[in-house]
Amino acid sequence: MDALSIIIPAYNEEDAIEGVLKSCLAAREPLCRQAGFSWVEIIAVNDGSRDRTRELIGRFSEVKLQSHPVNKGYGAALMTGFQAARGDFLAFLDADGTCDPLAIAELHRVLKAQGADLCIGNRLHPQSRMPKIRELGNRFYAQLISQLSGVTVSDTASGMRLFKRDLLPILYSLPAGLHFTPAMTARAVCMGAKISETPIPYSARQGQSKLNVIIDGVRFLRVILSIIFAYYPLKIFGPLGILFGFIALVYGAGPVSYYLEHRRLEEDMIYRLLTILTLTVCGLITLAFGLVAQKAAQISLRRSSGWLDKPWVGIGAVALGFAFGLWGVLLNSKTILEYVSSGRITIHWIYVLSGGLAVISGTVLACFGITLGLVGHLQPMEQNRFAGVTKRNN
Repeated sequence: MDALSIIIPAYNEEDAIEGVLKSCLAAREPLCRQAGFSWVEIIAVNDGSRDRTRELIGRFSEVKLQSHPVNKGYGAALMTGFQAARGDFLAFLDADGTCDPLAIAELHRVLKAQGADLCIGNRLHPQSRMPKIRELGNRFYAQLISQLSGVTVSDTASGMRLFKRDLLPILYSLPAGLHFTPAMTARAVCMGAKISETPIPYSARQGQSKLNVIIDGVRFLRVILSIIFAYYPLKIFGPLGILFGFIALVYGAGPVSYYLEHRRLEEDMIYRLLTILTLTVCGLITLAFGLVAQKAAQISLRRSSGWLDKPWVGIGAVALGFAFGLWGVLLNSKTILEYVSSGRITIHWIYVLSGGLAVISGTVLACFGITLGLVGHLQPMEQNRFAGVTKRNN
């Protein structure tokens, strides 16, 4: 039978810690009965508290105490607890009295029923007593992760979770601060772990909150974006490259229409065309970087990159790049010969501009194709237990 370790990180929580520990100790027998655990251990991590938190924890002989001499942060306290834990399943909850440890039984039931690796206690429901400003922020972060990863998550920063011990290796490394939980959610999503959620009771906290809505909110946003960007770079590069290309097309509609009607371009259109060239090249470079980065991310996750794994993609890009480059040179062959022979150019600047765009685009495409092939040799494809699981979360 599986065993359970409950980790409780605590920093200056003298107002609530006794009640939390009592409720956890009282929950051991019901959790064993309802969830089928063979035994339950309680680990409290005093994170350098300056009040009576450590003293109060020490009064409970059945609670395993871990202590930091100085405050290292919420995430660091949890990682200390994970290292000391012996259970097959690891759960954690905050030491502020907001969560009921008996809810772990429901987390376990949902996790087992859905075959998940991680079950998150969802605090965002009508009965929750979470402050509205924090609820708004949590819903925003949940939408951000869901939109960028394609995996639906409702509460990214919940401080009550249950997960299988073998999930730990893919979660490290995580930040030491309060942004540990959104980082954990983002990393689990990106690594393909199956995530489930279930509503949990959420009460008003006891004592003063350590969360700074603005400062910690920015940290939450930064860590979510950095993790998602590391594993889903095309989610960022792709739309940006498409945006560059779309603006170039819209901006170029005028000159194209004018040329089709008059078979010439006005001299002052050169500035507009230079802008179009810049946008086109920026879009192409952004997409190329995004695709190479996505390929590298998929290799690091031991997952297939889909059509990017096909040899013809790199070969085709190189061939197309050489074709564009050759076309650009041929388009300017008369210009080149004139300049070499006379040292001056009288041919209309549109040829130079169009040829330059073709050569630059061809160079980007050729470099993209070559780099894609090189990246494909960095690491052999292997099967990952979490590979391909992400899609099942939808």
